[in-house]
Amino acid sequence: MIYSLNIYRLDKRYKTGKRFFGSYEFDRKDGAAMQREVNELRHLYPSRQYEISFDEKFKTVKNLMSGKDVVILKDTPRACDPSSEAYWSM
Repeated sequence: MIYSLNIYRLDKRYKTGKRFFGSYEFDRKDGAAMQREVNELRHLYPSRQYEISFDEKFKTVKNLMSGKDVVILKDTPRACDPSSEAYWSM
């Protein structure tokens, strides 16, 4: 399974209180292995200055027309998602 690891720098000058620092892809077998990876990175990115989060990079959706499962990126826009009516109405 491919995970996306996102690192944010805590910065009060931004409305959200954090600034995007970087994103990296990791190929790990489960979430526990990814959590161990995050724990290993804590000495490089201390929690008082950085926020580290991870999420699966892909999701499985059902094609609206054929009913088959399709794997797409998790941040795919709705207009490009075959499980939405917006995809098929163009």
